[in-house]
Amino acid sequence: MNILLLRHYNPYTESGASANRFRGLVEGLCREGHSVTIGIVGGELHKGEAASFKHDVEGLRVEYLSHSNHYHPLCGRLNTYFFDDLIHLPAASRDVRKLLKEQRFDIVWLTNQASVLGSFRKVQKQIKGRTFIELNEFNDIYKEEKEGNFLQRRKGARDNRMFLDTIGKIDLFAVMTKTLTEHYRQMAKPEAKFMLLPMTVDMTRFMNVKDTVMYNKPYIAFTGTMSNQKDGVDVLIKAFIKNAVKYPDLHLYLAGFWHYDVPAQDKLIEESGVSNRIHRLGVLEREQIPPFVCNARVLALSRPNSHQAQGGFPTKLGEYLATGNPVCVTKVGEIPDYLEDNVSAFMAEPGSVESFADALDRAMGEKAEMVGTAGREVAEESFDVAKQARRLSEFLKSK
Repeated sequence: MNILLLRHYNPYTESGASANRFRGLVEGLCREGHSVTIGIVGGELHKGEAASFKHDVEGLRVEYLSHSNHYHPLCGRLNTYFFDDLIHLPAASRDVRKLLKEQRFDIVWLTNQASVLGSFRKVQKQIKGRTFIELNEFNDIYKEEKEGNFLQRRKGARDNRMFLDTIGKIDLFAVMTKTLTEHYRQMAKPEAKFMLLPMTVDMTRFMNVKDTVMYNKPYIAFTGTMSNQKDGVDVLIKAFIKNAVKYPDLHLYLAGFWHYDVPAQDKLIEESGVSNRIHRLGVLEREQIPPFVCNARVLALSRPNSHQAQGGFPTKLGEYLATGNPVCVTKVGEIPDYLEDNVSAFMAEPGSVESFADALDRAMGEKAEMVGTAGREVAEESFDVAKQARRLSEFLKSK
C-alpha cells in the first residue's frame, strides 16, 4: 500500500513521545512492505532542517510542504498564532494537492493538528483512497488548561472546532483506549472502522544501556511535562520528600518541559530541606532518554485522576516498563487493565501523597527486581511497536 502521512513537524527531528510513536509505527509499516510518504505541513523546527535531513528507512520518503520558521522563538510564535493560517497553510495545501495529483495514495493518514486538518479540508476532494487518523486523547483537553494566555486558549478552542468539523469525514480510526473508542464512535460516520491501538514503545531502544553511568547516586527518574494537573509532579516531589530521611543517598531527577506549575514546585523544593537532592534537567534529547531511565533505581509517574487520564494512556509509562526497572504509577484510566500492584508495578491512589510515598518505598524493597522484570514482560506483550505496527498494517489493508 501507498500511504501519505500528514504531520505538522518531522517526527525524526522531534524528541517527544508523540514523535517516537509515529517513528515506530511508520518504520513498522515500511517493514511490512508499505511505502510511506511523510508530508510536513508545519515547517522547520531547526535551522536548515529541510535541506539537511536524511534517513535510512527503506520505503520512506519525507517531503517538506511548508518552510515556515519555527526554530526562532519570535518567528515561531508569530507563525503559530498569525501567519500559519494566512501564508503557510495555503502554500502547504497547494503542495499536498500536488502530491495527490502525482500519485495515488491508498491511505491518507491525518494527525489531529490544526495545520494538517486545515490542509485536509482544502484537498479532501482530491483524495482517492481512504482517510485514517490515530487518536490518543480527548479532543477537548484544552478546556482543562486554565493557565496560558488569551491567544493559546483561543487557538485551542479554534483547533477543536476544526477537529469536530473534520471527524465525521474520516474512514478509519486507531484509538489508544477503550474509553476514547466509545467517545469517538459517537462522532464518526456509521460506516467508519475502529481499531484499539494501545500505547507503543520501541523495546530495542532500552536494551544494552544498563552499563552507562549517568549519576553517582541512586535516583528516582521522571520524564515529561512539569505539570501538576497532567502528571502530578507536585505529588511526586512531596512523596520523595516523605521518604528522604529513610533513603539519605536517594535523589530525584525531573527531566522535561517547563510548565506554569514550576515556580510553585520550586518553592516546595526550596522549603523541603532536601533541595540539594532534587534536580531539574530540562528537556533531554531523544538519545539521552534511554540511559537516563535505564539507570534509574525507580521510575515514577504520579498521574492524577483527570479527564485526560481517563481517556489517554501515558507513552512514558511504556518507556519506563521497557527498562525492566521498578515503576511507580497511579491507578488511573486504563492503566490497571495492564498492570497489577506488587506484580508488574507499584501502584498508588491518584492524588494521594501518602499512597505514592508508600509505592516509592515498596519500589526500593526486595520485590523491586521481580516487579520490574514483570513490567517489562507486560510492555513486550502489549506495547511493543513492532507487534502493533503489524496489527495496524492488517487493519489498514482490511476492507
